[in-house]
Amino acid sequence: FRIVLAEPFDRTGVEKLRTVGDIVALEACDESTLRRAVLDCDALLVRTRTTVTRAVIESATRLRVIGRGGVGLENIDVDAARERGIAVVYTPHASTDAVADLTVGMMIALQRNISGCDAMVRKGHFWEARGGSCSREMSELTLGIVGMGRIGRAVARRCRNGFGMTVLYNDIVSPGWLDFVATPVTKDQLYAHADVVTLHVPLTDSTRYLIDAAALSGFKKEAILINTSRGGVVNSLALADALTAGTLAGAALDVFDPEPLPADHPLMRAPNTLFTPHIGSRSVAGLARMN
Repeated sequence: FRIVLAEPFDRTGVEKLRTVGDIVALEACDESTLRRAVLDCDALLVRTRTTVTRAVIESATRLRVIGRGGVGLENIDVDAARERGIAVVYTPHASTDAVADLTVGMMIALQRNISGCDAMVRKGHFWEARGGSCSREMSELTLGIVGMGRIGRAVARRCRNGFGMTVLYNDIVSPGWLDFVATPVTKDQLYAHADVVTLHVPLTDSTRYLIDAAALSGFKKEAILINTSRGGVVNSLALADALTAGTLAGAALDVFDPEPLPADHPLMRAPNTLFTPHIGSRSVAGLARMN
């Protein structure tokens, strides 16, 4: 078999692939490069940066499987693959704990203004930083989970069982029995009552810009928003406006729209923000499970 790697995979994963076929590692993953590469390959493996379009799929003559090391499939035209009888596989369980850990870390960092205090201490403003820092404890807060899937449940479990937070959630599908206390509510109820709103939904037509100006207008003024799902779930400009106007207390983002954000994007100047470069799944164990 001829196996094309559009992006780097871990050595142990590549060694397993070598036992069943020849590996072709690409140096670029743009559409034209992919179209040439899949002409005579049996398998195409991608990560986050590669987009497998209908044109790429239709260029293939014997492609049998597309594999993604990651949680979502929004960067693969699954319908086009299905029409051609090409299997699409991915690793939805691999990064659950890694993303949940980052999400909780972001909550604490934003709630306690850790990055802001660090910057002030480094500038010699120790006492000013100390005097201006006094936050609520996690157990006093109400957490709102949008999307009670694998990662949403992992975050809720940590926050409810670990910190004693009140947990509200909204999902279009019932999560079934939960091993922690949580209350299902409408999205509007969740936005109105949650001190922390965290997003754990896939990017689909129905979730794109789920958090827009209208949704943000229903948030508590003291609330913070966490997004470790997909950048397109949040309207970045609307979020920047809410933060700048002070109608939202803060936001922590691991994913962006567009990604990465351009230097002149309004979010870059918005107050009370915390950004990480799409590292949610990037723990040693999470990457190993993906590979």
